[in-house]
Amino acid sequence: MVVTLLEFPGLTREQYEAVGASLPGGAPEGIRYHSCGPVEGGWRIVDVWDSQAAFDRFVDDTYLPAVRNAGGPEPSRRDVMVAHHAGAVQRV
Repeated sequence: MVVTLLEFPGLTREQYEAVGASLPGGAPEGIRYHSCGPVEGGWRIVDVWDSQAAFDRFVDDTYLPAVRNAGGPEPSRRDVMVAHHAGAVQRV
């Protein structure tokens, strides 16, 4: 599994929602967890994927074209980290 980060300078919640509404229905193949929110000057997306290949395929073939089509910016950050652990936290 990999943890991924995309950051878009200047992207607003409204633009993020519009891009999401334009995507084909259903979760992309290989995604396990999705989170996002505003950061200073833009929007950040942090996900957990089965593999970097699944992440790259979705971002390059589907997500970035949708962002561009909506007039959104290119990401200023695109990071991938191999996860040592990704899953639910158990309280002791």
